[in-house]
Amino acid sequence: MDLVQVIQNSDVPAGVINILTAENPNAIAKILAEHEDVDSVWYFGDAEGSRIVEAASVSNMKRTWVNYGKELDWFNVLKQPSLSKKFLSEATQVKNIWVPYGA
Repeated sequence: MDLVQVIQNSDVPAGVINILTAENPNAIAKILAEHEDVDSVWYFGDAEGSRIVEAASVSNMKRTWVNYGKELDWFNVLKQPSLSKKFLSEATQVKNIWVPYGA
């Protein structure tokens, strides 16, 4: 929980980062994926939890990123440059707007 103290003492506005802990992460993940005010869910757990998150987020078209139980080497990203690109891709969203004008 040292990360919580770092976030609390940083310039990050309240509510931007939320850390939840639970004995059954699949239950919380399902609730978050179904919630209308949560914009996206990243779930890194077992394959069953990944399926739960994706199924629960269908009704509100929530953006999800799940790993289906595959291991991610969080501490050695340099050996996995594609993981860095994947994080960037999942953390950003580009929207295009077409504005018609003229005669």
